[in-house]
Amino acid sequence: MEHPLAFKDLDRSLRKQKIIDTAADLFQRKGYSTTTLDDVAKELGVSKAALYHYVSRKDELLSIIYAHTIKNIFMGTYEILDMDLPPSEKLRLFIHNHIKNIIIKSLPMFAVFFSEENQLLEKDYQKIRKEKRKYNLILEEIIKEGISKGAFKKVDVKLQSYAILGMCNWVHKWYKPDRSKYTSEQIADHFADLLETGYIKANRLERGKDLTIFAAGGKKIIGGLKKQNLYKLKRECLNLIQLIEEEEKSY
Repeated sequence: MEHPLAFKDLDRSLRKQKIIDTAADLFQRKGYSTTTLDDVAKELGVSKAALYHYVSRKDELLSIIYAHTIKNIFMGTYEILDMDLPPSEKLRLFIHNHIKNIIIKSLPMFAVFFSEENQLLEKDYQKIRKEKRKYNLILEEIIKEGISKGAFKKVDVKLQSYAILGMCNWVHKWYKPDRSKYTSEQIADHFADLLETGYIKANRLERGKDLTIFAAGGKKIIGGLKKQNLYKLKRECLNLIQLIEEEEKSY
């Protein structure tokens, strides 16, 4: 079994990444406020003086972690927005990328990212907020495209993006790579399927999602009817007639 190289044996270009990963792991386990640079140096197996060659303050290290995390967030995301794909496929790809390549791939870093924002210096805090907003806008653009093309329901775009990201981001709280019975692929597929199909079990009257038929005072009220749904309406009416006939036979 190969052992990881000691910090001093790493190429200089890899040492900074090792510091970032080690600090993120410590901040996740012990919390930012209780972790010291001495702890980071000890974990790396170097002196505090040696660590000072790379970073001299704990808040500077936290800022580096946030900058690194933001960089990871945008990797591959703009490409999804520009792909020549239906909006539903773009959204599925976005969810897969966010869960597998962003959150699960760097769990300790994102645990810090979502919990220690208030520890940042004000200028860094404002910068991170702007970058997070840029990321949200990518998702909002996919949702807007889906609505304009009739693929998605008309919803509050911002609220929808918050719901999707909230569901995906929370994975960092409960996912344990060494103990989970789910793969990252299974989690991403399940989340995407949940968004696409919901959680209500479909029946013959519920399959037409844009159609609402109910009896009120002897009248039938049909809502959400659009030209492109006429065929669906006809099919659902036939199903309804069949259902009524089956009920009449039972009397």
